[in-house]
Amino acid sequence: MVRYLLLLAATLFSVQLTHACELTMGYRTNAKPPFIAEMPDSSGLYRDLYVEATKRIGCTLKVVRQPKGRIMHLIRAGDIDFYPGLSFTTRREETITFIENGLKDGNIGLTRKDEQEVLSLHDVAKRNMVMVVSYGGYDHNAADYGIHLRKPHDYTLGEMVDLILNNKADFHAYNLLAVQYYLKNNPDKAQKLKVHRNCCDVAQKMYLGFSKKSDNIRLIPNPAFDPDQPITPENTLNKVDPNSTAGRLQQALSDMQADGSFHQIYGKYFATGQ
Repeated sequence: MVRYLLLLAATLFSVQLTHACELTMGYRTNAKPPFIAEMPDSSGLYRDLYVEATKRIGCTLKVVRQPKGRIMHLIRAGDIDFYPGLSFTTRREETITFIENGLKDGNIGLTRKDEQEVLSLHDVAKRNMVMVVSYGGYDHNAADYGIHLRKPHDYTLGEMVDLILNNKADFHAYNLLAVQYYLKNNPDKAQKLKVHRNCCDVAQKMYLGFSKKSDNIRLIPNPAFDPDQPITPENTLNKVDPNSTAGRLQQALSDMQADGSFHQIYGKYFATGQ
């Protein structure tokens, strides 16, 4: 009987520890669709992604919304565990560890459906295509290639698409995720457009930023660190201990890539067939 009670107590204690595991994600108050809605609604890709990842390691996800400056202060202090999508800088790396979240972003090209594959901006120039870019926007140094530019004022992505579909322009280079989100929500126009993934740059990995002062992380020496190379998310003096909560979260995100669950979440918000 005593042994049974001890076993029961140990089981209950283990369950309590499991439920006590909570990871806090911080984000600014305004919306960034489709990643997150405006406070107090935190629905979107980020919540779907990290709810699933934390559930896989026996944890729950808490979301805190405050102005970004305040959120970053709390992350540096270890009072918030992570920011869901954060650009790498060496200054941030002093207090934050960067973990791949599975997303990639870069610049791609858009044309009408019948256009041949565009593999570089040289192709745009050789075919005498008119490239449209918002006035003041990044034009990928089109003038260096001899590309004819059209620069309307304050045009949205949708308005750029309309110019292309109405034969008033031929090519637009823009952010991959923004384009895929637009195509997901405008399927009638998506079927008339062609995405050129290799025209402009290589899609770059995106990262979550995890506080080095969090109680849920442990760092260990990185045997692959090369002091003669620049500091990058991969080339750092220390790395996440895979046995820490942050390490298990990192593994869960990697597993979601392998088993297809990441792409299922991704497909809720972004066009994947282009």
